[in-house]
Amino acid sequence: MDGTHVCVKVKPEIQVMYWNRHDYASINIMAICDMNMLFTYVWNGALGSCHDTTVLSLAQNGDSEFPLPPTDKYYVVDSGYPNKQRFLAPYRSTRNRVVRYHMSQFYTSPPPRNKEELFNRSHASLRSIIERTFGVWKKKWRILTDFPRYDMDIQKRVIIARMGLHNFTRVSNFIDADFVEDFTETQTEDQDNASYELDEAENADGQHMANIRETIATMLWKNQSI
Repeated sequence: MDGTHVCVKVKPEIQVMYWNRHDYASINIMAICDMNMLFTYVWNGALGSCHDTTVLSLAQNGDSEFPLPPTDKYYVVDSGYPNKQRFLAPYRSTRNRVVRYHMSQFYTSPPPRNKEELFNRSHASLRSIIERTFGVWKKKWRILTDFPRYDMDIQKRVIIARMGLHNFTRVSNFIDADFVEDFTETQTEDQDNASYELDEAENADGQHMANIRETIATMLWKNQSI
């Protein structure tokens, strides 16, 4: 699961609501994909100014059919989301301690120095599937980077239609160069911005997932040492 911003055209008087931290108007799309790079769920249309945590809350509260994983499973999410039950986020850096996460940070630097970084490297490798999926989707459908002046409702429908065409292309087994291209990992907007809102979400029910994360990290570190 991850979020991505898609540029939109809106009237000047409401543009401030859609303006994101990268200085353009957008909507924040939250999507879930499987390991075959197929979109399995999308929450389409949160304001570009919204934090990923807010978008997740909107989806869960606004969609009675939001697809929560089984109780013994969880979505792999970046640090823009709370580490809470059914959502597994990486370890975050603190003011006193830097914990690397992005795969690019391990290419030319020392290997993981502790169990938290080893967990984060494995987590980032697994979560890269959603980044690759977004990369393929945006590259193939260039309209997503420069919408004509359609009404917002039409712009949202175009986004959903392009996701459907993405899935159709994938399941049809067409020879498609975009799906085999190696998209460079890009740091998403909220991965390194731990906010008060995020901390509050984690404090609510995060201990269960924190224990699972710690168990996995300890196991990975122990197996590496054998």
